[in-house]
Amino acid sequence: MSIDVSLCDRYVVFLDIDGVLLPVPKFTFGGGDLSGRCVQCLKRLVAALGGREKVTIVLSSTWRNHPAMVNRLNTFMQKEAGDGIPIVAERTPNGTVLVSSVTYYADDLSEQRLVRDRVDEVFRWLRTHITEHPEAIGGRWFAIDDMKLDVEERMRGHFLHTQTDVGMTDADVDTACAMISSLPSPEAAYAEAAAALADPALKQEEIEIHKVLQSRLEVQLATATAQLAEAQGKIVVLSAEKKNLVNELAEMQRSMEDMRYRLAVYNFAKRYPSLAAAVELSDTKTGAERRDLDAAIRTFVKLLMDRKKLQKKMRSEAKKVRHVS
Repeated sequence: MSIDVSLCDRYVVFLDIDGVLLPVPKFTFGGGDLSGRCVQCLKRLVAALGGREKVTIVLSSTWRNHPAMVNRLNTFMQKEAGDGIPIVAERTPNGTVLVSSVTYYADDLSEQRLVRDRVDEVFRWLRTHITEHPEAIGGRWFAIDDMKLDVEERMRGHFLHTQTDVGMTDADVDTACAMISSLPSPEAAYAEAAAALADPALKQEEIEIHKVLQSRLEVQLATATAQLAEAQGKIVVLSAEKKNLVNELAEMQRSMEDMRYRLAVYNFAKRYPSLAAAVELSDTKTGAERRDLDAAIRTFVKLLMDRKKLQKKMRSEAKKVRHVS
């Protein structure tokens, strides 16, 4: 990999929305409309950076997680600023594997987490886009947010704070323009980007991230393996239960068939003296002679049962015909 020096004259802007382009009144919980006035201020800032061709906007706002809201933002900016603002397509990651240790906002852990995570996400984006956006890792970037991100040392000189209930103003643009003048030149950015590409500290950070991810995957694999073993154990138990139930059902069906057969023999024997005599004779026989006689009796009784079933069906059909006629 190498750094394309022609990319180093650009800028990257990390953009929050609520409190920047969408003023949030005090004592409310967000919502409301994007501000045309604030968008015009952003347009002016983009122009000061060299125009939309020289600027990449990276969404750091929670809006980045909602495609419909990103579409709403791009549509509104195009309506209010035309081609003066680039389309927002980039976004910071949702959280980072490695979390910075910080001491600010010790009495407000919720705010501490919000600020820390946003800053970590910005720097993670910088470090994962070295070749695509060398200008950023080279220092030609800044973030616009209504949270005070500059309590974090790494953000100083790269941060524009806006007032939540007002949003971006012309005065903020003036402040940003003054900050821009102190950012590295394209040549200095190129040198920084080239150094970052070979920085052993950044490579070690990637190694640590992969170690953490590997550890998480190993835990997930161990959990999945245990769950699979448990499921397989349950399958064995359920298979045994199924086998027993199938055997019980088969035995029950055999018992019912035997009961139906015995009942049929009893009923038909009352109507057919020859059958009654054969049954009585069978009780006096043993061995093969008994088996042969029982088989003949069963065949005869089965024929009688089939005939009875057929007669019943014929009567039912005849009844239907009479009903129709």
